[in-house]
Amino acid sequence: MTAVSAPPIEQWQDVVPYLLAVDQGWHNLATGMPLELPAMSEAVREAFRAAVADPSFTRRVTRYHGVHGDADLREQLASRYAERFSLPLSGANVLITPGAQAAFHYVSELMADRGRKVVLFGPEYPGYLTHRDVAYDMVPSEVVREGDDEFRYVPPRGALSSDVGAVVVSRPSNPAGNVISDEALAELARECAEVGALLVVDNAYAPVVPGLAFRELGMPWADNVVLVQSFSKAALAGERLGFVLAPEPLIELFGGFQAQVATFPPQLVQLAVLILLRDDRFLDLCHRELRESYRQRHQLIREVLDERMRVPFWLHASDGGQFRWLHLPELRTSTSELFHELKDRGVLIAPSAPFYLPHLHGEPHARRSVRIGVTATHAEIEHGLGILAEVVNAGR
Repeated sequence: MTAVSAPPIEQWQDVVPYLLAVDQGWHNLATGMPLELPAMSEAVREAFRAAVADPSFTRRVTRYHGVHGDADLREQLASRYAERFSLPLSGANVLITPGAQAAFHYVSELMADRGRKVVLFGPEYPGYLTHRDVAYDMVPSEVVREGDDEFRYVPPRGALSSDVGAVVVSRPSNPAGNVISDEALAELARECAEVGALLVVDNAYAPVVPGLAFRELGMPWADNVVLVQSFSKAALAGERLGFVLAPEPLIELFGGFQAQVATFPPQLVQLAVLILLRDDRFLDLCHRELRESYRQRHQLIREVLDERMRVPFWLHASDGGQFRWLHLPELRTSTSELFHELKDRGVLIAPSAPFYLPHLHGEPHARRSVRIGVTATHAEIEHGLGILAEVVNAGR
């Protein structure tokens, strides 16, 4: 492996400039850009046309509105999730947010007020770290082998102390695509309750919207559980629309934080989404065509690596979402350094270190893993992974 003079990519802010790089001639496998599906984009276009033509258009865009979001949309979402997961939901359990990311800031704001820390299980999405006055801690997940060259991350039991105020997990996860089992999630919710902590579950890829998990999922529900959902992966990334499902007292708390920073979420996109959810056509597109497109790309990554790699590698079990996680147990350098060599060859990947807090950067999975985005074209995936395999094979 050739030495590089550029500093290793170890912090999330080092990766962010490359996530949107689509026109510089790179094969971008680092990107988190959602997959575009023409049929879904057209459905969204039609919904916005209908929203503009709706009799409520003038009232919606010329007046101020309630902080919790459109009442009809809240009831529609509560109904959808109550039916799918047999949950006791009403509109009072729903907060519409200007993007799901806002919800994680509200959680951190609550922890800052309570003087309690937030725990993550590495690797995990670093975008949850939003507040300078909150202590964030990370515990490495347990690594469970599945077969000869697959594995799964499992949250360790007994990792929570009395100063923990919230545990945040993504499901399917960013970066690994991991789905924590229903049983393990229920146990984690109980552990959180024992220390008076919230369990905050990021369901950006989970059912009902957009439904990009490849296995059936249950949904936890308890006084200490917060479910964060997003429309970003369902053809609406540019509109920043998310929502929270939680017990009513927590919805009121988060609504108070939202009132301080956003006053209320945008109106037109809420009406467009309400129109999309009035029948099952949009959700059918998510669950059939969009999910199948992701599944094909997950499988393509497996096929290319099986064909091209000449060194040992492990893939995280394919549970869904828009990433696959590759671990290279015999890599001589770190993937933070490998990043530069691949970039010089025209390939962008996301190294593993930014998905761990600094005190864990020496861990094997923090040094020798790669997040692979699956939303590039088939040709870009094949070519980019071919170069990755060539570089890794040569440096064994």
